[in-house]
Amino acid sequence: MFISDSFHSPLERITTFAESQVHLYHQDVSLQDYFLPLQLDTLTHPRANSGSLRANGRFRTWAIRGADTVSRFSPHRKTKADVLLCWDPYFVRQSENRFFLKTLLGLAQTGAKIVCFLPKGASCRGEAHAQLRAAGRSAQVTFVDPAVPLNSIDARLRSKLARVRGRLAWEKTVQILEPYGLSPSSDVKANFEHTAYFVESWERLAPWIEFEAVVARIHWHALCSPVCRTALQRGKPVITFQQGVIGHSLDVPVTASKYVAFGQPSASFLARLNHEFFRAAEKPEPPVEYVLGGSLVDTVVPVADQFEHQTVLLVDVPVTPGDFYGMEGQSQALLKMAARLMEADLPLRRLIIRPHPYWSNLDLEECKRLVREHPEKCELSHPAWNLAEDLGRSSIAIGISSGVLTVASACGIPAIFLQTQQGFATADLACFSPHQTLQPEAAFSEISKMLRDRHAYENARARALQNGREYYDHGKNMDFGAAFFDRLLRAEAVSTSAQHREDE
Repeated sequence: MFISDSFHSPLERITTFAESQVHLYHQDVSLQDYFLPLQLDTLTHPRANSGSLRANGRFRTWAIRGADTVSRFSPHRKTKADVLLCWDPYFVRQSENRFFLKTLLGLAQTGAKIVCFLPKGASCRGEAHAQLRAAGRSAQVTFVDPAVPLNSIDARLRSKLARVRGRLAWEKTVQILEPYGLSPSSDVKANFEHTAYFVESWERLAPWIEFEAVVARIHWHALCSPVCRTALQRGKPVITFQQGVIGHSLDVPVTASKYVAFGQPSASFLARLNHEFFRAAEKPEPPVEYVLGGSLVDTVVPVADQFEHQTVLLVDVPVTPGDFYGMEGQSQALLKMAARLMEADLPLRRLIIRPHPYWSNLDLEECKRLVREHPEKCELSHPAWNLAEDLGRSSIAIGISSGVLTVASACGIPAIFLQTQQGFATADLACFSPHQTLQPEAAFSEISKMLRDRHAYENARARALQNGREYYDHGKNMDFGAAFFDRLLRAEAVSTSAQHREDE
C-alpha cells in the first residue's frame, strides 16, 4: 500500500480509505469529489452491497443529463475573470476567515479581476467588502454565492438532482469497492448527497464563468474539488494551499498545478505520497510545483524565553468522537499526563487545556473534571480566544499531532508531540523527531526538567525553534503581498521538483 511508510494507526481506517481511493480513482477520477465523505466512514456499521441498490439508476442518470441540457440553454450572463477564488464553504473558524480575507486582498492587489465564491451568509462577507473598499479594490471583485439558483428551473430541481447525483456516486462507489471488501456503510450516503449539492452547484455555474486561473483553499473539499478538476481540464493553472498537518491520504491526488506547502518537510512528504498514489492508481502523474509558503493560517510570533511562566498548554484533548484514526489512547495518555503534572511536586503554576476549534462536537467532561479537581492550577481555554494569547502565556506545549505544536515550536516555545506504542503518527512531522516526539514517561521527565531547570528549558527551546523553522519555511509567515500572488498566478510550465523525491 502506498501509505505504508507515511502513517501509523492502530485502526484500519487509514489503510482502508487509502485502498478505496486508489480503486475509485482508477475507475473514475470524478469520484475524488467524494473522498471526503468516504473518509468519514467509521467502519463500525454494516457494509452496503450491490444487491441492495436500486435498479432505476439509468433513469436517474438520464434525468440529470436532461436537466443539465435545459440549464445550459437557459439564458444566463457570462462572467469573465482573471481569477476564480474558491474557498472552503464553511466560515466558522476565525483563523481560516483571516486567511481567506488576506488571500482575497492579496489577489486584488495584483490588479486581477476576481470572481469570488462566497455564501451570502458567510460571517466574513461584510469584512470582505469593507477591506476591499478601504483598499479601493471593490470594482475588481464579483461575489457569487454558488448555492443561489441560476433560474426558476434550477430553483425547482437542483436539490432533487443533487440527491440523485449523490446516490448515483454512492452506488458506483459500492459497485467498485465491493469486490475488494471495501464497501462503505449506508450511513455515508447522506454525506455523498451533501457533497453532490456542491458538485451540482458548480456544474450549473461552470459554463457561464471564464477564468485564467483558480485559487482554491483545499483541492479536496466539497466545492473546491470539482472546480479544481474543471480548471485543469481547461488547461488553466490551479493554486491550492496546505490545510494543516498532513495526517491522512485525503491530500492525494493533488489536483493543482501549484501547491503552497508550509515548508520543505511537508512539500517533500506530499510529493512522495502523490507520486506513490498515481503509481498505485496506474495513472500518469501531472506535474505539480510545490511552493514553500511558511505558516499559512496561524501566525508565527517569536516569543522571548517564557521559562518563568511555568505554564503548560495542553492541546488535542479530547480528539473527535469515534476514536478518529486511533487517537483515543493518546488522548487518554494526555489526560493522564495532565493529572500527573498537577499532582506532582513540580513548580507548575498553570495548566491550560485548549480544545480543538470544532469543540462543539467534542466531549469535554474529562477536561472539565480536571478543572473542577484542580481549580487553582487548571483552566479550560476557548478556541474562539486568540491562539497567540494562549501561546504568549505558556512555557511549554504538549499534544499529539496538532498544528498548534508546530506553530508553538516556530514561535520558540518547547513543544512535545506525545507518542504511544500503538498511537497515531504521521511522517509529515518527522522533522520534530526524536527530541520533541516522546513516549509518556519520557515526556513527563522532559517537562519536569524544563519546569525546574532553565538550562534544560533553553536547550529545548533552541531545538523547537530549529525544528519549527524547518517545518515552516525559515519559520516565517506566508507573504500575502501582491508580488507573491503574481508569482503564483504566473502560468509558466511546472514540473515536480526532484528535490521533493527523496525516496527515488
